[in-house]
Amino acid sequence: MKRRIEYVAPFDGKAEDILKSKGISSSICTALRKSLGLVCKIADGVEIPIRLIDGLSQGERFCIYLVDEYVKPIPKSDIPVNIVYEDEDIAVIDKQAGIAVIPVRGHYGKSLANALANIWGDFVYRPVNRLDRDTSGLMIVAKNQLAHSALTAEHIHREYVALCSGVYVGEMRGEINLPIKRVGEDIRRQVDPSGDEAITRFEILEQYDAYFSARFVLGTGRTHQIRVHSSYMGYPLCCDKLYNPNPHNIICPNGKTLDRQALHSCKLKFTHPISGKQLDFKSQAEFL
Repeated sequence: MKRRIEYVAPFDGKAEDILKSKGISSSICTALRKSLGLVCKIADGVEIPIRLIDGLSQGERFCIYLVDEYVKPIPKSDIPVNIVYEDEDIAVIDKQAGIAVIPVRGHYGKSLANALANIWGDFVYRPVNRLDRDTSGLMIVAKNQLAHSALTAEHIHREYVALCSGVYVGEMRGEINLPIKRVGEDIRRQVDPSGDEAITRFEILEQYDAYFSARFVLGTGRTHQIRVHSSYMGYPLCCDKLYNPNPHNIICPNGKTLDRQALHSCKLKFTHPISGKQLDFKSQAEFL
């Protein structure tokens, strides 16, 4: 994929200094140095290639080209993908449960990367906020290096809904601030004082017979964060085969049978990394 982005110089200075003032990282500047023509001054509608050390005057128009040099072939898969928003820089996916976000052992050829390659062709895969294979809902894929570097998960309002086992007792709203650490070489995580900071805000929505619904907002984005925090507090997610000691199937409030962890990414709110536009997306969980 090749992306052209145009700017207006806000001050007199070197092209590199102006780009960095626009949020362009050092790694992207390194890529722009590799070939003349990736940075151009625009005069009378004509693009004139310049170097990053060349000067630009305030008000002068210029552009950069983002080009992925090392695009590796990705096996294609015709797995359905629900793309709810797409432009030149990002795509927002409403992922169904059962699809791995990245092509790892056991899911190679059957991941979201393979499904998108079937639509876009070979590309550099850059998921921004990753979801577990059996977690459904909204996630973002960046389509170039600039969008990916500018749109970190910490800058995204990430909201989830879940069904948690048990009868809830306690405050209806609150915050869980407990560090999380990997368990050896296992995929499991656990609360551990020596782990990384992990903050989850929660709101209890409705109590049912043997489980309750809750809303979670991530303050950090540790692997399995909501699943680990919920389990540690004594209310593991329904059907969670990794963290619930009794992960039996349940009948959901809407009458459907659920056999996977009851977790859904229901809301994303963020600033577009290139245009600066405020974007807000919502998705309904299949179990509510």
